[in-house]
Amino acid sequence: MANTLMVSEPAGHASPVPPPGIDLRPIGEPDLAEVGHAYWRAYRGTPDEMPPAGAAADVLAAWRGEYGRWLTAGCVAARAEGQIVGAVITVTDAPWPDVPRGPFVTDLFIVPGMRRRGIGRSLVQAALSGCRTGLGLRVDDAAPGARALYDSLGFRPVG
Repeated sequence: MANTLMVSEPAGHASPVPPPGIDLRPIGEPDLAEVGHAYWRAYRGTPDEMPPAGAAADVLAAWRGEYGRWLTAGCVAARAEGQIVGAVITVTDAPWPDVPRGPFVTDLFIVPGMRRRGIGRSLVQAALSGCRTGLGLRVDDAAPGARALYDSLGFRPVG
């Protein structure tokens, strides 16, 4: 799987406007199990699928800083009818040598059935608003919809 690293420019980002019926909230420790469950649901049936316990452990690992220090203002969950249906997880500096320095999205996911509604856009906008600087991320080259989203939000390829 090929990936492209992308970065946004600092400042000047619009505040997120979630689609109707979607509530955006920062992810706190009490939300981690539910975020893990949504993470599992989002990747179920894909090459990146993992067991539910593995998804929960991965979210907990992110919270504990294994992928860089958790950036509270850039970690946001989307809720519909009280249930988490997507999230963006952002760290202050990712530990991988091939990524740009600074805030970095380690994951963005939306559960099936809730995709293509603008939730991903509002989550990325929330992360951009929360970091107040440029934001880096990695996009799967086999995901043209994701690439179009990032392009439309002002991200550009690097490296």
